Amino acid sequence: MPTSSAPHQAIADFLYEQAPALARAACRQVLNSLVGLTEAELLEDLKSHCHPLADALLMNSVSLLEAHLEHARYLPSLSPERDDQLRQQLNALRQVLSQRLTITDYNLTLPYFYAGLAVVSKPITPPTADAVSVLHNGAPLVAEARQYLGRLLAGQRTEALTGIRQAVREGAHVRDIYLHIFQPVQREVGRLWHEGKIDVAQEHYCTAATELSIATLHAHLMAAPRNGRRLVAATLSGDLHVMPLRMVSDFLESDGWDAYFLGANTPAASVWQAVLAHRAELLVIGASMSHHVARVRELLAERPAVCAATRVMVGGAPFNADPTLWQAVGADASAPDAMGAIAEARRLFSGKPKVSALV
Repeated sequence: MPTSSAPHQAIADFLYEQAPALARAACRQVLNSLVGLTEAELLEDLKSHCHPLADALLMNSVSLLEAHLEHARYLPSLSPERDDQLRQQLNALRQVLSQRLTITDYNLTLPYFYAGLAVVSKPITPPTADAVSVLHNGAPLVAEARQYLGRLLAGQRTEALTGIRQAVREGAHVRDIYLHIFQPVQREVGRLWHEGKIDVAQEHYCTAATELSIATLHAHLMAAPRNGRRLVAATLSGDLHVMPLRMVSDFLESDGWDAYFLGANTPAASVWQAVLAHRAELLVIGASMSHHVARVRELLAERPAVCAATRVMVGGAPFNADPTLWQAVGADASAPDAMGAIAEARRLFSGKPKVSALV
């Protein structure tokens, strides 16, 4: 199982603790030469790179920094000017660290900087609108998904929900509605916000409306026979993006599990308390951003002895970016999506007798 070395841990701790000071020092280096950002914006940008770099070092995963920079390229917009800003920022941070770390420790950071610089040096080749959108021609239920998205963007939540109910009445399987309407529409909403085509209020409205739609359909997934097993699902403190985890929890319920869904922003101690209280055999933890991964590792490192038999499945964008990351945090499995979670849960418990309680 890949883990961070003691030097990597020490460098990560230094970056976490000194991020504001490092950002200020890097800001002084590039403030006069970097065009298009105010000093406050530049400082915020530089601080935003320190924690993903620390996360990447801590978890021995360049993918975490790469994923952060792929996101940063679009803020405020994907352009050669934005990439040039990011290159200058990374080089300024690298220079500051060369002055504040030992040569040995500084050399350990270089592969991460080189990987990051490669991300922001990739050619910009904007695809066509249909290629970008996950609601592309030929996708299952694409007409229904486009109609649903159009209604949400128009502020027509009631009409959007009416369309979902009609799809159910016409024979669409609820799992398919999750997979081919809710999931791609939420990705499309995220893309539109990411590119500045909708504002944060619209993004929040669409997400809240889809959460309501999911809640409305939840009962349909409970028709399957129960398998007698229990799970707890949560995201940890600071992680508010819970809809993908909700879909995973619902799909596992549709496969017979009894789920105790804690939702977003859950303190680690409360997670283990819930596992004990509900005698859960499976704990499902979501992480939406790279900086949540360290908290997942801490949660699993602090597992009470009485929960030693509980299996742990993780998922989310960081684990999809680095397929080996689940091992580094100490989990038993990772799933890329809700259907994958069903397959992994079946694998984890294949041939394993059901336990009636944690003792």
